[in-house]
Amino acid sequence: QPIGAEALFINFTFESGREVEPEVYPRPDGTVYVCGEAESIPVPPSASEVTVNEELCARIEVMAASIASSLKDAPVLSRQACYLPVGPDNSPIIGSVPGTPGLFVATGHTCWGILNGPATGKALAELIVTGNASTVDLKPYSPARFMAGSRRSSKA
Repeated sequence: QPIGAEALFINFTFESGREVEPEVYPRPDGTVYVCGEAESIPVPPSASEVTVNEELCARIEVMAASIASSLKDAPVLSRQACYLPVGPDNSPIIGSVPGTPGLFVATGHTCWGILNGPATGKALAELIVTGNASTVDLKPYSPARFMAGSRRSSKA
């Protein structure tokens, strides 16, 4: 049967009681991308050192089969590792880098970058061109918050 175009964001509880938040993305070619087993590990220094955690992938398959019966016997086309950019305080980092004129960053959106990217791009372009973002208040996301002596860096 055809798969709908709606993405699903789910709270899932394993029999053990552990809770996760998988995401299910149907694609136009009829395949379905399922993700959602977070793992806090550093990005390896080289792409050749990236490995796929087979245990996490197996749990994602269990979740997918529980979420949709049509996914129970669906073939797995690929398994992959995903590294999400996230700042130390779990908020995006957007703005000019203190002490380095002309250097700007926009990162740390986690999985929401695809949604927030357009507004971030517009606000960062305003900041670069005019020196001030009018679309979004970037102060809470400033890289300066991580500088020694800033009010937020002492709380983080």
